[in-house]
Amino acid sequence: MADSYNPRVIDHLVRPRNVGEIDGATGMGESGDAACGDVARFSVLVRDNVLEDVRYKAYGCAASIAAGSALSELARGRSILDAARVSKIDLEGALGGSLPPGKEHALTLVLDALHKAFEDHWNRRAGAMLVEGYGGDGGVGGGNKSVVAAMSGGVDSAVTALLLKEAGYEVATVTFRLHGGVQGSRSCCSPDTVLFARDTAHRMGLPHFTLDLEDLFEGRVMQDFVGSYAAGRTPNPCVACNAHVKFHAAAFLADALGYGHVATGHYARVIREPEGQVTMARPADTKKDQTYVLWPVPKELLARTVFPLGEHEKAEVRAIAEGRGLAVAYTPESQDICFIPDGDYRRFVRGKVAAEGGEIVDQRGRALGRHAGVVDFTVGQRRGIGVSAPTPLYVTEVRPEAKQVVVGRKRDLEVSEVRVGSLNWFLDPERSETVQVRYNGAPVPCEVEEAGDGEWVAHLEEPVAGVAPGQSAVFYAGEKVVGGGVIVRRGAGRDGA
Repeated sequence: MADSYNPRVIDHLVRPRNVGEIDGATGMGESGDAACGDVARFSVLVRDNVLEDVRYKAYGCAASIAAGSALSELARGRSILDAARVSKIDLEGALGGSLPPGKEHALTLVLDALHKAFEDHWNRRAGAMLVEGYGGDGGVGGGNKSVVAAMSGGVDSAVTALLLKEAGYEVATVTFRLHGGVQGSRSCCSPDTVLFARDTAHRMGLPHFTLDLEDLFEGRVMQDFVGSYAAGRTPNPCVACNAHVKFHAAAFLADALGYGHVATGHYARVIREPEGQVTMARPADTKKDQTYVLWPVPKELLARTVFPLGEHEKAEVRAIAEGRGLAVAYTPESQDICFIPDGDYRRFVRGKVAAEGGEIVDQRGRALGRHAGVVDFTVGQRRGIGVSAPTPLYVTEVRPEAKQVVVGRKRDLEVSEVRVGSLNWFLDPERSETVQVRYNGAPVPCEVEEAGDGEWVAHLEEPVAGVAPGQSAVFYAGEKVVGGGVIVRRGAGRDGA
């Protein structure tokens, strides 16, 4: 062993520091697998964001035991921010240099266990936020130049954190565990992605945290997704996540750290009006515009949000990452639905709800065939209807109560008005000039009218096809977002029907 390990490693093996477990710990974390031989467990006692005590236990190879001892010594007594900044390189330095070939895994093992202890600490402190959401505590707001940047493991979020650091912000990064990601997948929440995001943050010299939001995501996003299809609506899980999960969780951590701002890698711009209102505007790269999915962000959270990518083209973002030597420069784009890696949303929904068969009918109610469940259909769908006809048929309406799927011609999809509810207005609704009713759809000139019960109707200047209840309608004045809401139902067709 003396020939394999340097003297500092031997010293940590002979005189291990901080071995044991803390009674009354504020956080516990474990990493590894006893079946594979190496396990590390950390307990931490955090008061006023300082690690008053750190203890560890490690089982397995000598490298893991020594690395755990060295990491506990590095972290103990530091602020939680400084401890969350400790990297593999820092740990190697404390051990006197690189570990022997085949033993490098010990560094990842103990760092992951410590970070899981931090995660447990934050999650205990968050409490009900993990189920009910977080509304803010009226903390520091936008008053100081510090920011919590959400980091998903992709190039956009990494460059966001980098640009903020270079702009003089004090930056802390956070990755959210939203669902049970698959090992080895590139889902934004997979175990591998969390490790990759942490390593990316550390290479930029930034602290990194994780928050376990699986219960919140399940209750506010996945259940809504499944329930919407069962109710004949077409949901947008990214909208629900922005409305109830990501921005709220980032604000919780910012408030807990005393930080002023939150940031994400979305392509949008925050605009402050002369009258004091805060809203969004379309980004410089209009092909990457994400204002459509950001409309539900509460005004008080948007007021403290920073979108660094709003002024950059996507190609420029990748070039920045490449120029700074970030490995994320070449990561592929993420899939549309993060919790359905294979993209088969029908299979996913059917695994959650019981589907009952019913009739496929035409616009006059005449039966044309049978279907196996309304969860398989969405307004605007053409493929997979299961009914042959001389001309192409499209789903024009889904009626879950009657177990009916209504089909018609393409022109039957066109509507001249849209009713919208669950609205979030940033500006006076009367400023609305256009409305966008699909993520990749073009804005359509409109006039808005209050319809009562908190709902509004958008009267469209020209008919629009494929408007689906459950999707978002976002109103714009030029490039500025006036507000947005959820489409309650389609209005009159082009023939007034």
